[in-house]
Amino acid sequence: MDPAEVVQRYFRLINEEKLDEFFGLFDSNASLSAPFGYSGRGLEALKGYYLQVPQYYAEHVDEPVEILASGDRVSVRIEFRGRTRKGVPVQFRAADWFRVKDGKILSVEIFFDSYSLYKTVAGASGK
Repeated sequence: MDPAEVVQRYFRLINEEKLDEFFGLFDSNASLSAPFGYSGRGLEALKGYYLQVPQYYAEHVDEPVEILASGDRVSVRIEFRGRTRKGVPVQFRAADWFRVKDGKILSVEIFFDSYSLYKTVAGASGK
């Protein structure tokens, strides 16, 4: 699989919540950085981050609207739509940067406006 195909599979599997297959896409020493100060290395650390998605979002779709690949690097523009477990609708744009080698994801950097997301969720809960 070329890097763009690996990333397309990443989005399909996370959206379908096929997490065993999803985690099989990662190198055992993969790294992840994401908003809210998250940074981790190794498959077990990444699982802690990704397993939060179905815990917090009863509905979620990460739609990759543009995928750009060059060598082992892939960047993706994403439209996220979902609903929290408390019923709060959430929608935002994100960008993910991947490094992929030999069919395995080596790193993911996730970018989105975390403050806006926080205001949406906190405002809906009255906090």
